[in-house]
Amino acid sequence: MMSSHKQTITEQAFIDAVLNPASCLDKSDAWWSSFIKILRFERLLALFAFKSEEHGLLDTFPSVVRGHLENARIMANRQADHLKYEVSLLSSSIQAVTPQCLYLKGAAYCLADLSVAKGRLFSDIDVLVPKNCLEKVEKSLLFKGWMSKPINDHDERYYREWAHEIPPLVQSRRGTVVDIHHNLVPPISGKAPDINAFLAQTMEVNGVTVLKPHAMLVHSCIHLIFNETFKQAHRDLYDIASLIADFGDDDFWDEAIGLAKETGFYRELFLACRYSSKKLGFPLPSKLTQDIPYTAHKLFVLDSFMDKALSPHHPLCDVKGRNIASFMAWVRGHWCKMPLMLLIYHLSVKSIRALIEQIFGKHVFETEGTSK
Repeated sequence: MMSSHKQTITEQAFIDAVLNPASCLDKSDAWWSSFIKILRFERLLALFAFKSEEHGLLDTFPSVVRGHLENARIMANRQADHLKYEVSLLSSSIQAVTPQCLYLKGAAYCLADLSVAKGRLFSDIDVLVPKNCLEKVEKSLLFKGWMSKPINDHDERYYREWAHEIPPLVQSRRGTVVDIHHNLVPPISGKAPDINAFLAQTMEVNGVTVLKPHAMLVHSCIHLIFNETFKQAHRDLYDIASLIADFGDDDFWDEAIGLAKETGFYRELFLACRYSSKKLGFPLPSKLTQDIPYTAHKLFVLDSFMDKALSPHHPLCDVKGRNIASFMAWVRGHWCKMPLMLLIYHLSVKSIRALIEQIFGKHVFETEGTSK
């Protein structure tokens, strides 16, 4: 049985164990109990399971640990199979409206059979379509049994007017969630790229369209650094490391840096690769590390909170000052996405609604959230 004793694990010890499963062989039951909980919280359990299997270590772990890892592998394989089935139906509905149907992030990694997809769990399917086709695509999916999650009027406005995607749609029978995007970052941020620059960096693979690996890296970095919530963001560092490990030759870096500079996201590429490299311990090319887009002072300030905000967030992973760092990263993430006055308005509405729900209950706003 797994131990009920709670043992904290430092971030570095957690990373060392994930990268080198053989180092776990002499660990106690209490350590395993904490390690499994952190892995599951960070959505890294299946990744660790596949890595342990590759090293021939699964049978050497305690039986209860092996059970958790084997279940995680089964779940990851089932999700991959289900994704391919769901995408075949999804693509048909979208392509009835537009030929542009670009799959992104976790779904794209899996559909392209990249090693980064091995053991990578994801909560939704991300797809990008032309902005002028959003309404028709949404209607086509609603007709096919997808439905929008109930959200309040403010969140509905946030998505429709300011965001780079419409509200998530849920498949009514299978529960699959899809995010329909028209850009990679919110246009209201003033930083949304000319999406054609990314559409020029796509490839056809296994019957679907995905970004080329260097463009996947740039998008992964944008997604990480533009985020405002960093719970489970630690996993993104492994995505970045895996893409670099598999494709990171000179041409790859020239194309990634070129695309990032062309679209105004070199800072995001630099920062995300830098944090992934620092935490997971792999080298970066000099063409990236020597072209620093920040002053030393500003980089010091960013490092002071981003380094901790990107650590595992489970309470059993001991990181001093993580909550304060996460709050600062949360403020920065919102700052990146919205102009100041709109940000103040948005946060004020969210705070007031949260306070009212805390006092009177969530039913106060229930009549506003109606699914289509």
